[in-house]
Amino acid sequence: MSKGYGLLRLLMHQAAMDFKKRNLGTLLGSVWAIVSPLVTIGLIYFVFTFGLKAGMIGQISFLSWFIPAMLAWFFISESISTACTAIVESSYLVTKVVFPVWLLPLAKVVAAVPVHLFFMLVFMTMLLIQGTSLNYAWLQLCYYFLCSFLLCIVLGLGAAIVMVFVRDIAQVVAVCLQLLFWATPIFWNPAMLRGTGFEWILLSPFNYILQGYRDSLFSNVWFWEKPLATFIFWFFLCFCASFSLYLYRKCRPHFADVL
Repeated sequence: MSKGYGLLRLLMHQAAMDFKKRNLGTLLGSVWAIVSPLVTIGLIYFVFTFGLKAGMIGQISFLSWFIPAMLAWFFISESISTACTAIVESSYLVTKVVFPVWLLPLAKVVAAVPVHLFFMLVFMTMLLIQGTSLNYAWLQLCYYFLCSFLLCIVLGLGAAIVMVFVRDIAQVVAVCLQLLFWATPIFWNPAMLRGTGFEWILLSPFNYILQGYRDSLFSNVWFWEKPLATFIFWFFLCFCASFSLYLYRKCRPHFADVL
């Protein structure tokens, strides 16, 4: 019990330190964690609304449809990209003291949680002000957030372990995230794939989460109503978790030598 509490305190301390360090030395400090996503959302909304004339997505305005998926993507991409470098960045902890190294990527993911929850609460408040009815399906957001949190942990841990031995993995992760950004229907309508033979893209674990946010807020579709997508997501998650834990057990004794 005391050991678990000690690990939790250590995790919270590492996450808080990481959050502070991200914008250390800047004039606005942690405010940039809010300003940067807002600017990105504003630019994409401006381009697609006024440039490409994106209108309604079904009965939902493009902005309302676009924001929750973009917020989920911000959380996923930031968590994985920062977790990837967690072990290398904190090599002094790995080489000099007995330290639970697995906690370092986890702290990066935890550090991204407050900003994500803040934006989601603001967005949900805006929906209520605009007249959207509160319903039980909104509770499902907790499930999809848990899915995104676990996915970021297992992928971030695996990438962080590999990066100790292959430093190019950071660039590989960045390229993969960029490809996934365009391949996942964040700002384009998934109905565009109907009849093209590329519908399988919509079964990706990332789209499962992003579309889950939208289903919870607007469509009232529960996750058990999508059995195939749910099975694929949890199978992928369990496979990645098993692989990451296997890598950790095999590679942990060699971290100090390499770093």
